[in-house]
This record gives sequence, structure tokens and C-alpha cells, in this order.
Amino acid sequence: SSGFAHDRQLHNRYPNAPHLPHQQRGSCHRIETMLLTSVADTMESPTSATAIAIAFATIFVTCFFLSRRKKEAPKVIGGLGTQLHRILTTMPSLQELPTTPWGMPGMVQLAVFTVQILLEEIFFEATYDTEREQVEVTIPGDSTDGCTDRVNCVWIKGRKHRPKRELSEDAPIVILLPGLNCYAASLPGTSMYKALLKKPWRIAVFEKRGVGTPNAPGLNAPAFHLFGHPSDLHQVVTIICGRYPKAPIHLVGLSSGNGLAGSYTALYGSQVPALRSSLLLIGGEDYNLAFAPPTGDWRTKLVFDQVLLETTKNRFLRRSEKVLRAHSEVGYAACLAAQTLQELYNLSTTYFSGYSDRAEAERRLNAFSGSNEVLLKSPVPFLVVYTEDDPVAPGGPRQEWVGVMKRCEKAALALFPSGSHLGCYDSPLLSRWVEKLAVDWVEASTSPVA
Repeated sequence: SSGFAHDRQLHNRYPNAPHLPHQQRGSCHRIETMLLTSVADTMESPTSATAIAIAFATIFVTCFFLSRRKKEAPKVIGGLGTQLHRILTTMPSLQELPTTPWGMPGMVQLAVFTVQILLEEIFFEATYDTEREQVEVTIPGDSTDGCTDRVNCVWIKGRKHRPKRELSEDAPIVILLPGLNCYAASLPGTSMYKALLKKPWRIAVFEKRGVGTPNAPGLNAPAFHLFGHPSDLHQVVTIICGRYPKAPIHLVGLSSGNGLAGSYTALYGSQVPALRSSLLLIGGEDYNLAFAPPTGDWRTKLVFDQVLLETTKNRFLRRSEKVLRAHSEVGYAACLAAQTLQELYNLSTTYFSGYSDRAEAERRLNAFSGSNEVLLKSPVPFLVVYTEDDPVAPGGPRQEWVGVMKRCEKAALALFPSGSHLGCYDSPLLSRWVEKLAVDWVEASTSPVA
């Protein structure tokens, strides 16, 4: 009876509202009645109806303008010259920011990428057909005896169990310069090869003194540089130019390999007509600050001084202990006792760069000593890419460097808000936008427009 009474009250109050059948009873009936009451109250109130109309109109207008809003792009600074401007404006990867999956912070991306590097190193030999070429190199200069040794040029011929790639004599050659302790199997991030191999290009990896496969012998001469000797790279590039005289060459540095790419371009680029461009992924800094950047924080110290310091000592010092100790017992002990990666760099350059004169070593190895003003006269199109969430250099480049880049014609920097240190993920499948950017750069730099 209470149900009938309630129905009559509801009908009398809202004669135009839908009326529930008498058979529906219980909790379901009470819930539906409450909902109908609320809807009827809203529809009978002019103020509420107007509010709903305004809300829907606001949502529609917002969606409309968001769909028409210009998509945000990474910050690009420099590149004032016509040639580089054309290259940058034709690269799809510089026209729109990638989406970071799940909003992964920089340290999370770096952790995931570290696991990826380790897995890819394990399966490298089973994945790629390669050819390892040893090149004898000698250090030029007044304060050196030459320190003759060997470096490796590893050619990535293709993927195993795939048709053999046939390339023309004038096919572009991409020379990759690996990170601090990396070699062809770690790089870091050998998924880069898959993206590059889809194009009709030759792919080579330069392995500096002191690195190589885990079972590789140590140094023959007591000379190494954590970033690599530009003169060694030049001797390899000269051989490649002689073998493929019609082929354009593109340098692509990764992590610490950026230092070698940058210094080589500044010191030797004008001597190599075949050199078409240089691309640096991710970051770049004066060697004297590289492992202790002004913007560094606890993340930087964790990566450099807790993780990389010991692996660097193992790779460059302990593997070649006999040769290095014979050259300088004091220098070897000092390097082994270094408490930070920057200290290790300073000491190793003093004792084991191959130069007895530290000033000559600085001049011949570090083209960015003190500033990046050498880029004002870059001989080829030059792009360095930074990310704001890079634990290695949080926030991106120093403002002094940005100021110089603003005046450069053939050099530019691109700053992305996310990407960490080469993780650069852009989908839940962990694809990497940095690989797309590398392909875009080489294509644009090789095109007739460039």
C-alpha cells in the first residue's frame, strides 16, 4: 500500500514524468524512482536545464578547438642557414612531439632501456650479419710517439635469415659512434640498426681504443681516451672514402659518442668532402664538464659515479693493466683510485691520452673546450638533440650553449621534454622516436633539397 501511495504522490507532483508500473517493487523500484525524481527535478528547473546546455556546448566547443589546435613541436634553436633550415623543416620527427607511454619519468625510461640494452647485446650475434674490420691507427702530434694500436669498424650487413641487401656504390654511409663503454653489440640500443637497415644505406660502427667484445684483448699501446681520438676516426673515414668515393657519409653519435662526433666534425670535417652531416643523440658537453654538468643532481651522480665509474675502470684500465702500468704506475694507481667519473676522465687524459703535453691533448681531442663556438663555423649540417628529463644532463644544454646555437647557420639543437637518455619511448610497444629522428635526418640531409 505504501508503494501505491508513493506512486500517486509522484504522479501528482510530476504528471509529465514517465510512470513506473505497479509490478516493479523492491530496491530496484526505489532506485529507479529516485533517478526519475532527479531527472524530473532537473528538467523542470530552468536554471538546471540551462546549466546542462551550457556544459554540453562548452564540451563541444573545447573539443572542436582542440582538434584544430596546432600540434606542439620540440624546441629547435639555431639552423639559420637556408640548407639546414630546409633539412629541419622536412623532418617529420621535428614537427610534432612524441607521446611518452604511461607518462614514464626519465629514470623509469632509463631503467627500462638498460634492460633492453642488455637483452639486445645477448641476442646481437643471432640477429645481425656483421663484418669486423680492424684498422691500424697512429696518434699525430708533437708530444706523442704515435702510440700505434688498432680500432674496429664493424659493418652491419643486414639481419640474419633475410635476403642479402644489394647496395649501389653511391649508397649513403651512416657511421655510428657508440657510447662510453659500448661497442657494436650494445651501442647503446641496437634496435637502431633495424630502423637504418630498412633504408638502402651502409651501416658502420666505429669502436674506439679500449672497447670491443668482452673477450677482446686489451690495448697494445698505453693510450686511450674515454670519448675516443678524432684522429683515429679520421683514419677510418679516410679508408671508407677511398673504398666508396661516390658515397655521402653521415656521422651519428649516441651518448658519449656525441663528443667524438662533435669534435671530429669541428677538427676534420672540412677535410672530408664526402661528409654530409653530423647528428648527436642525446646530449653534448665540454669534456671537462661532461661527467659533472652544472645542472646535474642526484640522478646524474647515481648514473655516473655509482654505475658507470666501475664499469669504465674495468673496460679501460683493468683489461689493459699490464700495458698501462708499464707506462705509468703512478697514473694507473691514480685512475684506479678515482672517486668520480669526471676525476677519472681528467686523470686518464693526463696520463694515458697518448700526449705528454696536456695542452696539446686538449687541443687535439676536445674541440668544445671552454665553449661550443666552433659550431658557428660548422662545415656541415649539424644537429644535437637533448631531452629535459635526461638524468645525465637534467634540463638540457647550458644557457651559454643555447646562446651560441641561436647564432649558428649550419648547427642547431632540438630540445624534447621527454626521452631520458636515449630511451625515447613513444608507444606502449616501446618503439623509440630517436630512431625515427635518425632516419629522418639522414634522408633529409641526403635529399636534393639539402
